[in-house]
Amino acid sequence: MLGGVSLIVLILADLAVCGLILVYLFQDRRQKRNSVETDELKSLINSLSTLIEESDRASRELISALNQRHRRTAELLEEMDTKEGRLKKAVQKTEQILSEKGGAEGTDAYAEASRLADLGLKIEEIAKRVRLPKGEIEVVLGLKR
Repeated sequence: MLGGVSLIVLILADLAVCGLILVYLFQDRRQKRNSVETDELKSLINSLSTLIEESDRASRELISALNQRHRRTAELLEEMDTKEGRLKKAVQKTEQILSEKGGAEGTDAYAEASRLADLGLKIEEIAKRVRLPKGEIEVVLGLKR
Protein backbone atom coordinates (compact mmCIF):
# COMPACT_ATOMS: atom_id res chain seq x y z
CA MET A 1 0.00 0.00 0.00
CA LEU A 2 2.89 2.27 0.68
CA GLY A 3 3.98 1.76 -2.90
CA GLY A 4 0.53 2.88 -4.12
CA VAL A 5 0.56 6.03 -1.97
CA SER A 6 4.04 6.97 -3.09
CA LEU A 7 2.98 6.40 -6.69
CA ILE A 8 0.02 8.74 -6.22
CA VAL A 9 2.25 11.33 -4.53
CA LEU A 10 4.73 11.00 -7.38
CA ILE A 11 1.97 11.46 -9.97
CA LEU A 12 0.60 14.48 -8.08
CA ALA A 13 4.10 15.95 -7.87
CA ASP A 14 4.56 15.41 -11.61
CA LEU A 15 1.18 17.05 -12.29
CA ALA A 16 2.14 19.97 -10.04
CA VAL A 17 5.45 20.40 -11.88
CA CYS A 18 3.63 20.21 -15.25
CA GLY A 19 1.14 22.78 -13.99
CA LEU A 20 3.92 25.09 -12.88
CA ILE A 21 5.63 24.69 -16.25
CA LEU A 22 2.35 25.56 -18.02
CA VAL A 23 1.81 28.60 -15.80
CA TYR A 24 5.40 29.73 -16.44
CA LEU A 25 5.01 29.29 -20.22
CA PHE A 26 1.67 31.10 -20.18
CA GLN A 27 3.14 34.04 -18.26
CA ASP A 28 6.23 34.07 -20.45
CA ARG A 29 4.08 34.14 -23.58
CA ARG A 30 1.94 36.91 -22.12
CA GLN A 31 5.02 39.00 -21.31
CA LYS A 32 6.40 38.45 -24.81
CA ARG A 33 3.04 39.43 -26.30
CA ASN A 34 2.96 42.54 -24.13
CA SER A 35 6.52 43.26 -25.20
CA VAL A 36 5.54 42.90 -28.85
CA GLU A 37 2.48 45.09 -28.31
CA THR A 38 4.66 47.68 -26.59
CA ASP A 39 7.11 47.66 -29.51
CA GLU A 40 4.21 47.98 -31.95
CA LEU A 41 2.80 50.87 -29.93
CA LYS A 42 6.17 52.60 -29.86
CA SER A 43 6.46 52.17 -33.62
CA LEU A 44 2.93 53.49 -34.11
CA ILE A 45 3.63 56.50 -31.86
CA ASN A 46 6.81 57.26 -33.82
CA SER A 47 4.91 57.03 -37.10
CA LEU A 48 2.19 59.33 -35.78
CA SER A 49 4.77 61.82 -34.52
CA THR A 50 6.39 61.88 -37.95
CA LEU A 51 3.01 62.35 -39.60
CA ILE A 52 2.13 65.21 -37.26
CA GLU A 53 5.47 66.92 -37.94
CA GLU A 54 5.00 66.57 -41.71
CA SER A 55 1.44 67.85 -41.47
CA ASP A 56 2.58 70.82 -39.41
CA ARG A 57 5.31 71.64 -41.94
CA ALA A 58 2.87 71.33 -44.85
CA SER A 59 0.33 73.60 -43.15
CA ARG A 60 3.02 76.23 -42.47
CA GLU A 61 4.02 76.11 -46.15
CA LEU A 62 0.37 76.40 -47.19
CA ILE A 63 -0.17 79.41 -44.93
CA SER A 64 2.94 81.04 -46.33
CA ALA A 65 1.78 80.44 -49.91
CA LEU A 66 -1.67 81.82 -49.09
CA ASN A 67 -0.14 84.91 -47.51
CA GLN A 68 1.95 85.49 -50.64
CA ARG A 69 -1.15 85.08 -52.83
CA HIS A 70 -3.06 87.47 -50.59
CA ARG A 71 -0.32 90.11 -50.89
CA ARG A 72 -0.20 89.67 -54.69
CA THR A 73 -4.00 89.94 -54.91
CA ALA A 74 -3.92 93.15 -52.87
CA GLU A 75 -1.24 94.55 -55.21
CA LEU A 76 -3.30 93.64 -58.27
CA LEU A 77 -6.40 95.21 -56.76
CA GLU A 78 -4.49 98.39 -56.09
CA GLU A 79 -3.24 98.41 -59.70
CA MET A 80 -6.79 97.88 -60.95
CA ASP A 81 -8.07 100.78 -58.84
CA THR A 82 -5.32 103.03 -60.19
CA LYS A 83 -6.09 102.06 -63.79
CA GLU A 84 -9.82 102.53 -63.23
CA GLY A 85 -9.17 106.03 -61.91
CA ARG A 86 -7.02 106.88 -64.93
CA LEU A 87 -9.65 105.51 -67.30
CA LYS A 88 -12.41 107.53 -65.65
CA LYS A 89 -10.28 110.68 -65.94
CA ALA A 90 -9.64 109.91 -69.61
CA VAL A 91 -13.35 109.46 -70.29
CA GLN A 92 -14.17 112.69 -68.45
CA LYS A 93 -11.51 114.53 -70.43
CA THR A 94 -12.83 113.03 -73.67
CA GLU A 95 -16.37 114.05 -72.81
CA GLN A 96 -15.15 117.54 -71.94
CA ILE A 97 -13.25 117.83 -75.23
CA LEU A 98 -16.26 116.59 -77.18
CA SER A 99 -18.59 119.03 -75.47
CA GLU A 100 -16.14 121.92 -76.05
CA LYS A 101 -15.79 121.05 -79.74
CA GLY A 102 -19.50 120.74 -80.30
CA GLY A 103 -19.49 116.97 -80.04
CA ALA A 104 -22.81 116.86 -78.28
CA GLU A 105 -23.91 114.10 -80.62
CA GLY A 106 -21.14 111.87 -79.25
CA THR A 107 -22.06 112.58 -75.66
CA ASP A 108 -25.69 111.98 -76.47
CA ALA A 109 -24.67 108.70 -78.10
CA TYR A 110 -22.99 107.65 -74.87
CA ALA A 111 -26.07 108.54 -72.86
CA GLU A 112 -28.23 106.67 -75.35
CA ALA A 113 -25.88 103.66 -75.17
CA SER A 114 -26.19 103.68 -71.39
CA ARG A 115 -29.98 103.92 -71.61
CA LEU A 116 -30.18 101.05 -74.12
CA ALA A 117 -27.96 98.92 -71.89
CA ASP A 118 -30.32 99.59 -69.01
CA LEU A 119 -33.11 98.27 -71.22
CA GLY A 120 -31.15 95.04 -71.64
CA LEU A 121 -29.91 95.35 -75.22
CA LYS A 122 -26.71 93.57 -76.20
CA ILE A 123 -23.56 95.52 -76.99
CA GLU A 124 -23.77 94.67 -80.72
CA GLU A 125 -27.32 96.02 -80.96
CA ILE A 126 -26.42 99.16 -79.01
CA ALA A 127 -23.40 99.76 -81.29
CA LYS A 128 -25.62 99.56 -84.38
CA ARG A 129 -28.26 101.91 -82.97
CA VAL A 130 -25.93 104.65 -81.67
CA ARG A 131 -23.32 104.17 -84.42
CA LEU A 132 -20.36 103.73 -82.08
CA PRO A 133 -17.74 100.96 -82.08
CA LYS A 134 -18.39 98.01 -79.74
CA GLY A 135 -15.20 98.72 -77.84
CA GLU A 136 -16.34 102.24 -77.05
CA ILE A 137 -19.71 100.93 -75.85
CA GLU A 138 -17.91 98.42 -73.61
CA VAL A 139 -15.80 101.20 -72.08
CA VAL A 140 -18.83 103.41 -71.46
CA LEU A 141 -20.76 100.55 -69.85
CA GLY A 142 -17.72 99.45 -67.86
CA LEU A 143 -17.35 102.92 -66.38
CA LYS A 144 -21.03 103.00 -65.54
CA ARG A 145 -20.66 99.98 -63.23
